[in-house]
Parts: sequence; structure tokens; C-alpha cells
Amino acid sequence: MRTVFIIDDHDIVRFGLRTLLDACPELKVVGEAASVLEGVRGIADFQPDLVISDLSMDASQGLETARAVVAAQAGRPVLIISMHDELIYAEQVLEIGAKGYLMKERAQEFALMAALAVLNGNFWVSPAVNTQLLGRLTPRKHAHPLAHMPARLSTRELEVLEKLGVGKTTKEAAFDLGISARTVDIHRASLKKKLGLKSGAELISWAASHR
Repeated sequence: MRTVFIIDDHDIVRFGLRTLLDACPELKVVGEAASVLEGVRGIADFQPDLVISDLSMDASQGLETARAVVAAQAGRPVLIISMHDELIYAEQVLEIGAKGYLMKERAQEFALMAALAVLNGNFWVSPAVNTQLLGRLTPRKHAHPLAHMPARLSTRELEVLEKLGVGKTTKEAAFDLGISARTVDIHRASLKKKLGLKSGAELISWAASHR
């Protein structure tokens, strides 16, 4: 039997995941945590075979929670579960060392399958993300500039993109992220270049459609 540790700051999410996983005779949930610090301590105590963790908690920005969990697991599998758009975050999560990314809205359907997949040494992403990643290996000459995500967006660019996607202005995004409006403008320019967009309006439209 392989052990699982769950990290999420919502009681109902932890309860739901525990219920799903405990129904599988191959798995045993040995602990859970509602914060990053508690989660890191739990990982050290239980040394679980798998950690299922939210993407960001404790007011952390971007991928900070995921990085802390992956580091604490020290090479053992981590499955990230999140409400954030997988087309934006999944590849970033895999790049920092997690083995899979699952949207919370699909957890009831796929959590067990995803957990077993990463425990067996495989990666887990949705079919849409898998198609996106494969598309990079065989790019089409005449593909629409929005057809593929860029190879790399920085953590701060992802944060700015998320703020724009929910309708924040440059000043509002700057205030929320604790940076200057000028810095947000720099990130907006970089995002337009990486996403192949020509205007600020196109960037906002793209961000909103990929929330």
C-alpha cells in the first residue's frame, strides 16, 4: 500500500480527496495539512509516496507553494491540484518538478487515476494540455499566434496575466502584486511578445479567455 499526503487550505477539498483515495485499496492517506508550513512538516514526518497539493496557499504568489512542496518531497511524486487554468500553469508546474497537474473541477473524475499514474512513474495532464505539449514538437507553419502557449512564462508574468484575466487595470494589478505600474507595463510588453499579440486589447482578451 502506498501512502498519500494532502495539502489544501479548504476543508471540503481535503475531505473529498481523502474520500476518493481511501476508497482505493492500493492507497492510504496518512495525513493532511491546511498550510504550506504544516504541509512541509507533514512531509518530513510521514515521508509519503505521493503528495497532492494545491498550487498556491497562504497568500503565496505564483508557484511558490508548488516549489516548496516539490522541494520537501525530495524526488518523490507531487501532483498539483488547482482551480487555475491548466493551459497557463501545467507546463510551469512540470518544469519545477511536479509529476502532474489536475484541475479541481475534474478531481472527482480523475483524482484517483492521476494519483496512480504519477505513483507509477508517469506524468499526468489533461488531454488538452497533452495535445498542446505535443504540438510544440510538431509546430505548424501557419498556426494562429494564439494556438500555442509560449515555452516559458515567468512566475511574475503568470501573475500579471492572471490579474488581467479578471479585469484588473495596470494600477490595480500593480497594487495587488506589490510592484510598480511601470513594472506591470514591462511584463505586459513581454507577454505580448511571447504570446504573439499585437495590442493590449488582444492581451486582455487572451488572458480573460484562458482564466
